[in-house]
Amino acid sequence: MKHIDKLIGILLLLFAIGFNLWIYRQEPTAQTDPNDNTFQFALVERTNQIWDFAVKKCSSNYLTFGLCHLSFLVDHWVPNWAQGYNLPYYYSHVPQIFIVASWRLVSSTIQQFSNVTISLYSYYHFVIYILLSLFPLSLFIGLRIIGVSWLASGFGALIATQLSTDGLYGLDLSSFLWRGWGLSSQLFAMIWLPLAIAYGWKWLHVQKETNMRTERQGAKFSQDGSELRFQENFRHPERSFKHQRVLLFAILFLAATTAGHLGIGIIAFLSVGILSLSNLSHLGNLSNLKEILKKLLLLYGGVFLLLGYWIFPILLGGNYHNISVWDSIWKFDSFGYREVLKNLFNGDLFDFGRLPILTTLAFIGLFSGLFTIYHLPFTILFLFWLLLYFGRTTWGGLFNLIPGMSEFHLSRFIVGIHIAGLFLIPIGFEWLMEQVLRITYFVLGKRNSTIIPDTNRLIRYLITGVTLAILFPIISGQTLRYSKHNDFLIKRANENYEKDKEDVASLLSVVRRQLSEKSGRVFAGRGGSWGRNFRIAETPIYMHLSTYGIPVILWLPETWSPNSDTEQYFSENNPAHYALYNVRYVVTPTDLPKEHIQPFWRLLESGKSWRLYEVSPLSPQSPLSPLGYITTGVRPAIVSTSKTDYRSLVRLWMHSDYPSQGLYPELTFDKDYPKNTGLPNFRMLDEVTYSVPAGTRHNLFADVPRYQSPITNYQLPTILSQESNSDMIFRASVDVPPGCTECLVILRQSFHPSWRATIDGKPVQTMTVFPFYIGVSIPEGLPAQAGTHEIVFSYEPSLLKKLLLILSLISFTALIWLAHPNALYKIKAQP
Repeated sequence: MKHIDKLIGILLLLFAIGFNLWIYRQEPTAQTDPNDNTFQFALVERTNQIWDFAVKKCSSNYLTFGLCHLSFLVDHWVPNWAQGYNLPYYYSHVPQIFIVASWRLVSSTIQQFSNVTISLYSYYHFVIYILLSLFPLSLFIGLRIIGVSWLASGFGALIATQLSTDGLYGLDLSSFLWRGWGLSSQLFAMIWLPLAIAYGWKWLHVQKETNMRTERQGAKFSQDGSELRFQENFRHPERSFKHQRVLLFAILFLAATTAGHLGIGIIAFLSVGILSLSNLSHLGNLSNLKEILKKLLLLYGGVFLLLGYWIFPILLGGNYHNISVWDSIWKFDSFGYREVLKNLFNGDLFDFGRLPILTTLAFIGLFSGLFTIYHLPFTILFLFWLLLYFGRTTWGGLFNLIPGMSEFHLSRFIVGIHIAGLFLIPIGFEWLMEQVLRITYFVLGKRNSTIIPDTNRLIRYLITGVTLAILFPIISGQTLRYSKHNDFLIKRANENYEKDKEDVASLLSVVRRQLSEKSGRVFAGRGGSWGRNFRIAETPIYMHLSTYGIPVILWLPETWSPNSDTEQYFSENNPAHYALYNVRYVVTPTDLPKEHIQPFWRLLESGKSWRLYEVSPLSPQSPLSPLGYITTGVRPAIVSTSKTDYRSLVRLWMHSDYPSQGLYPELTFDKDYPKNTGLPNFRMLDEVTYSVPAGTRHNLFADVPRYQSPITNYQLPTILSQESNSDMIFRASVDVPPGCTECLVILRQSFHPSWRATIDGKPVQTMTVFPFYIGVSIPEGLPAQAGTHEIVFSYEPSLLKKLLLILSLISFTALIWLAHPNALYKIKAQP
């Protein structure tokens, strides 16, 4: 009957997966998204475009095709929002690559045997559905790795997707289902998170277990265990292999978690670090502490080797990653100890909307861990995340002592509480069953020793079965209610979508055709105005357009672009702002009130529910004309700033006549300003204070900076022609007049060092100009200033990124090779 425990545990796991597959079955049927999935799918769609772009771009060199193709997949430009941004440079990109690669393989295979086609959108939602449904499997394996019984691990699988909060961005359903937040990228990390923590724990504690096991067998070993380890590995090389394989799995799963979502990866990194130091006995012996730290270094080092191509460039490019004033302060600071503890003891962190059963079991697991050295690390882990979840609201500037926390959304530490709780709840359940069993024996008037083993197990199974029959309906009731309403909303949205499907498809077709003729951005309203109710089903049109690759303004699913904040100062009745942001088209509902229709909009086409306008060109004499991604200007000054202090300055510039005059000051992060040489310059000391070369300080609003062209009676360079290729390559032919010192050619995309520029084929240095665009100085690199010149802007992964990518590929290959037992055996066999 010993195998019955295993059988029951596996049956509970299968039931949990089947339960999820059934109640979430409507998820893959969604036709539109009302949440963050619009952003996530846009990244998938963009990755699919770049796949084809990279094939053409890299086909000229057969030897480096693979590296070239992969480098563009992991680092490319996304033009959809906020004047474009290289999101894969900073944001998780492996999920998008996996979805696109697997979709291309699956769809082509199916088409070979049938006429069935699978859209990328449907496939994307199917992957989300499968990941959410299979999460119980990941937790089940993680629980077994740390030594939880089969029955308790089966219970863990049952409750893996049963957590409930009031939308706190954790591991509960409100984060993932259609009616929730749409955090699908988090799912790609969540599926590996239990395995990363479990294997990390096992790697950090496996040697201690081996020592204890050998000691019980009467073996002799030195104080630090080094002699024992040598002897054991010599006599049992397969044990050494298993020990090293634990490290390989820990590295791979921790890397997979981080690659899925950087925020959850940070949580996994910190969790493994706490688990490494949570066994207090390690701290009493310096050699044991050194051993743990060495193991931790090997684990972290392995992950950094795999993900170094992504992590190190993020650290180097931090100045070009915006910290937005539009993000709610509670996201950065969390909620403070009072609110967190209130939610915890009310049951709202695990059991919102139902009896606090999981909360109670988490507390039982928490306290039982205090008396069980094996589970003590997870008790400490839970307390650690509880303290961190208090956030900057409680701990203030102490958080900045942790690298990377100054820009981290501390409210996301709810994930740490949830993952620690998901380990503690089955531990608490197991402890509770033991106590119920003891009480049962006491009531029966018998001791354990007087009951034969088979009867003992039958009683245990009966108690466990009755407990599950009582608890699971209560726990799952909230899940069923939530998912039932979710199904209703999906069906209603699909019905509404079908009503306008052809009309909106026509809009997308018309907009794409117009953009192919005259490239530019699209304005379809904003959420605080008439754009809010301009929808397809439950999705605003500005969201829907951006999801399918249309570059829009005034919609911020992400605020990482340095243009995100200042773009919000756009005025829809100011024609100069349309030119500044290259807004060539406007999409409105047919019933838009006349007071919102601007006189410089020219109606192009109409549909049943929409109208498409073209923004009429400004005066040909205006420096802002003609519309296009490439324009020209003059650099009148240099402004030194930090990445958080230029917003108000740019706003004042935007709402002045300077853009119409073609005056684009340079922005620099160089702190060697102000100084008395070169162009007029000053340094922003904070958001409203600046210092001039004379050493005096001024208030930005009391003493507004004035810009004056260094050229008298100047004439700007003229754009003769321009074109773009996949929003990654922009070309222009520019006629430069004589005497045009400090003249600029400007690409209206967000600046980043990964953008390259050439003038007549010669590489030139790029610079940041207001509002946060890419500029090049015309005189630089030219044999003669005046005349016609060809200028090319192109986005390419940096040489450092490519070298680190090669190192990551080599490291991954080496880890896979080392996972084979013969590889380790050959290494050890060397003299």
